Amino acid sequence: MSRRPGLKHVAVLRSELVDRPLHDTLRSHYADHPDVAVVLVVERIGIHDLSAIAPYGISAVIRTGELTARPDLLTSVTNTVARGGYRLPRMLGASVQTAVDRPSRPRRPIGQPGVLLKPIDLALVTLAAQGRTIERSAHQLDESLAYVKEALRRLYQRLGVTAMTACVRYAAREGLLWHEEAGEAS
Repeated sequence: MSRRPGLKHVAVLRSELVDRPLHDTLRSHYADHPDVAVVLVVERIGIHDLSAIAPYGISAVIRTGELTARPDLLTSVTNTVARGGYRLPRMLGASVQTAVDRPSRPRRPIGQPGVLLKPIDLALVTLAAQGRTIERSAHQLDESLAYVKEALRRLYQRLGVTAMTACVRYAAREGLLWHEEAGEAS
């Protein structure tokens, strides 16, 4: 944590991605230090991740790649946050602004919030989002068709859904699907 006279306390937390352990760390940190602003340095983050962690004192987000391009960025952002400012990466900030300007109509939530997908689940959902059939997915993952169908049955049951399209929407909402070229959640 850093502190200068008359300025806010600021903590810098680093993580590769926004996952359950980071979420738990942020929640615990906020419970112990609700007056401390947090600068989060993370490799990947999407708008859904931001909405999940926003209640825990996040005042700024910096993508790791931005630090490579601008080594002084962390100091600059930390100083801005200490003075009461905020900061989001350009594309993420634009996504938040769009969501605020044009709120979507309320929808019934898909899946159970906070359900973590197993690696096989995430692989199957990602392949389905790319348009792969169950058979092609099984072949690409070098698994039997029976194994893949059973993994899907368990995934549907855990999420409380009945179709792969619902699983893909859930993964997109939770920020688990990524555009390779942009590094942003879809």
